[in-house]
Amino acid sequence: MIQGRREFLSLAGYTFLFSGFPSLVWSKLNRKILILVELQGANDGLNTVIPLNQKYYYRLRPNIGIKKNKILTISEDNGLHYSLKNIAKTYENGNVKIVQNLGYPHAILSHFRSIDIWETGGDGKKQYRNGWLVDSLNKYSNKLSTDAKGMFLDNSNSIFRGGQNGFLGPTAIGLEPEEIEIRDTVVPVDTRKSFGLLNEIIKKRKENSSLLKILTNKFSKVKNKYSFGGGQLGKQLTNVCNLIASDVYIPVYKVALGSFDTHNNQSNTHRNLLRDLDTSLSSTINALKDIGVWKDTLIMTYSEFGRRANENGSRGTDHGMAAPHFILGGSIEGGITGQYDDLSNLWNNNINYKIDYRSLYEFVLRKHFNIDDNPFSKFVNSDII
Repeated sequence: MIQGRREFLSLAGYTFLFSGFPSLVWSKLNRKILILVELQGANDGLNTVIPLNQKYYYRLRPNIGIKKNKILTISEDNGLHYSLKNIAKTYENGNVKIVQNLGYPHAILSHFRSIDIWETGGDGKKQYRNGWLVDSLNKYSNKLSTDAKGMFLDNSNSIFRGGQNGFLGPTAIGLEPEEIEIRDTVVPVDTRKSFGLLNEIIKKRKENSSLLKILTNKFSKVKNKYSFGGGQLGKQLTNVCNLIASDVYIPVYKVALGSFDTHNNQSNTHRNLLRDLDTSLSSTINALKDIGVWKDTLIMTYSEFGRRANENGSRGTDHGMAAPHFILGGSIEGGITGQYDDLSNLWNNNINYKIDYRSLYEFVLRKHFNIDDNPFSKFVNSDII
């Protein structure tokens, strides 16, 4: 099963490629990491990044608007929700870029349709089949020795859809490093014709059993090194950091937090979700610094759309067209790109999109992964650079 200095591990239809060499300095290998954080359900941008000089904000949100004395001021015109204390400090250190008014033409405000658009790189009139990273990750992985191309640790793999080999999910290996396992593959079969297929599955399972020992050995050195508190996001990011600390190189990880679909009684739910986001990202950044890869890592949030500027009758907010998102990293130039429209002059209480979300993808692929020839080159935005 060993080919040269590499071993191949096939798990539940995925291929996991292991490097046999010892840990080396990441920067010398030009290894880059991207951690994508999906804010499932559509995060309310207006209570996340708050306009400080628009009095109409409180007319639109008399019950759920963030009180002035609680806002964390980060610039002359903007502040953050009081739950984002650690992100505010990271912003002060110059390691957070906030991009306002992100969206796409002909916005679709269906959760399922819109997240599919975001994860495949389309818009309201044009949709694609494959995940937006797949082709670029294939190119990137051909240049470097990677253990896998991408891994999602939540329950959604749309972002890697169309990837053949090297894309992993939580059904491929156990989410806890100390509980690595093969999950049974359920295959609908015609028993009259399926014995060859079943024998092949049994054979693969036997092969995988020996190869799992290699993976377990990698994990065993640091399997309990990091353990973040909090909820679902902290657990996912704990696994990401333990994978990285184990010298497993996967360029892209995808995690998720939700639900941000706050139609009712938004204030408490939103506060708790943002607190989870803040503490989990803070713990992750500290771990990445400890491992020595913070300068080679980007963390980017995204969501299917935003929420309307006005609160509804249930002290929540309804689906809207645009929202701000965060990019965090040890080597980026921080700051804020874009600004809110005049809140007193909105169409249907919608915050209009001004920056195409695909400009973030162009930025990530070109600036972080050094892929100049990427599918989003036409969306380059000089303000984000």
